[in-house]
Amino acid sequence: MPINELPLGRPITRRGFLASAAIAGVGSSALLTACAGGSAGGTSSAAGKGGAGGAGGAGGTVTWASWANPGEAERFRQISKDYEAAHGTKVTFQVVVGDYGAKLLTQLAGSSAPDVFYVQDSGMQRLIQSKKVADFTEFTSKADAPVKIDDLYPNLMGWCKPADGSPGTYGLVVDCNPIVFWFNKDMCAAAGITQNPAQLHESGGWNRDALDDFLTKIKATGKRGMVLEGGFGPMLSWMTAFGGKVVDGDKMIFNEDAKSMETLEWLWEGMANGNITYGGSLPKGQAIDALFYSQQLASCQVGRWILPNLKKLKFGYDIAPFASADGKTVPPVIVYTAAMAVNAKAKDPEAAMYFATRFVSKDGQKARLSGGGNAVPAVAGLDEVVMENKLPEHCAWFTDTAKSGYAIPSAIASKAEVGANLGTEMDKSIKAGDNAKVWADKICKFINNGK
Repeated sequence: MPINELPLGRPITRRGFLASAAIAGVGSSALLTACAGGSAGGTSSAAGKGGAGGAGGAGGTVTWASWANPGEAERFRQISKDYEAAHGTKVTFQVVVGDYGAKLLTQLAGSSAPDVFYVQDSGMQRLIQSKKVADFTEFTSKADAPVKIDDLYPNLMGWCKPADGSPGTYGLVVDCNPIVFWFNKDMCAAAGITQNPAQLHESGGWNRDALDDFLTKIKATGKRGMVLEGGFGPMLSWMTAFGGKVVDGDKMIFNEDAKSMETLEWLWEGMANGNITYGGSLPKGQAIDALFYSQQLASCQVGRWILPNLKKLKFGYDIAPFASADGKTVPPVIVYTAAMAVNAKAKDPEAAMYFATRFVSKDGQKARLSGGGNAVPAVAGLDEVVMENKLPEHCAWFTDTAKSGYAIPSAIASKAEVGANLGTEMDKSIKAGDNAKVWADKICKFINNGK
């Protein structure tokens, strides 16, 4: 079963990443106590009494929500307790189970939604258009604002702004997860690969020919070299990695772009000759990350979210950027993100704004992601977070990829029905036997028409 990008999160792998990314690597009970920003510190008499947030963001009350499994929910509750201790604000976390997006929309429609909440990339535009979320522009312009909009990587923030180009920023990315080329060093050596992808990138030779050589040699050992997921993230990433242009404004154009089509033809050829396995053709129950963990798959193109599991295993692993046209560039690929938003009808708007901006600030991201976390900061100046213990060896490329990559294109993010059904449409076309051009024409038409 392919892993599809849905309007409020991809099931299994991506949803798991988004849920855990925000609280990954929690190694201290002092979470968020460092996120003072402009806080005056101390405790306010308003705390716990429904009073308005005080000077510098002290006091007041905030309810916030996200999706989470039981372990993650416990950590979110700890974040809330730490914030209360640091700022005297009464904070209540609500875990949302089941269909997060649908439940959030129902709460917003009934004026019972939390003050602050997570939003996934292709769920934002509906909230902006319905005026359910607050604009961060004015608050983040304050001198004592814990974070400025420009502090966050601008290449990851487009989907948090109105798709029609009107002013405003309605979400702040909490952190991010760029997809990279994970590979098994032991399987490379067993296949007779003398320079692995990381070494090839360092020497300027990590191009499509080198990738083909990698895949061919792994296939000769009887193992899989690469599994191509059917969602928009990996597909677009391979096109842009090799110099393709996939979007023009709010219109998908990869079916008309020569370099993008050349890459798609290469992917289809790889699936035909067995160098590449299509994820939708895997037997039921076989997941890409599980195949990689069990050393049946030599590479996987995912984010940092698999690192905690890899630490428990015995084989050698590392990362490289995606292969590129010149063999040495860190190319632009998809960077998965989620954002923190503030309810336009928050009961205590000032306290809600301070909580949200502290959560995504440099201090907030450092506190949440340090200690072996499985996400990547979305602000500059936190290289040490991904460089901890040098795991994997070339972990610095996570940050490089976050800086050079891109979030969900507006052409997808602005259309809820497209986000909900895009993965299914991609999978249906591939399984129908469509060639690369027919697939590209169908998918561009589906996205551009909005259904």
